[in-house]
Amino acid sequence: MTHDEARAKLREILMTDFKVPEAKITDDATFRGAFGMDSLDAVDFIYLCTKSFGLKADVSAFRELHTFKLVVDFVVAESEKQRAAGGG
Repeated sequence: MTHDEARAKLREILMTDFKVPEAKITDDATFRGAFGMDSLDAVDFIYLCTKSFGLKADVSAFRELHTFKLVVDFVVAESEKQRAAGGG
């Protein structure tokens, strides 16, 4: 999966499920600040990410991912790990 593919899918999740305006979705945007997400929104977002990307990542791995770019990078890296391990 490329960064552009991950970015597009994550952008779609944010706009569709969390009603985040597209203009607010930038690489340095934070989930709490720019997107106005609370802890319950974060749990929902993590669930949607793991489901949408078929990730088997530990939920705790998402804790330090505070910006949109960090989540994009994480999704790409995890997808690559799973593909290399024969899981995707």
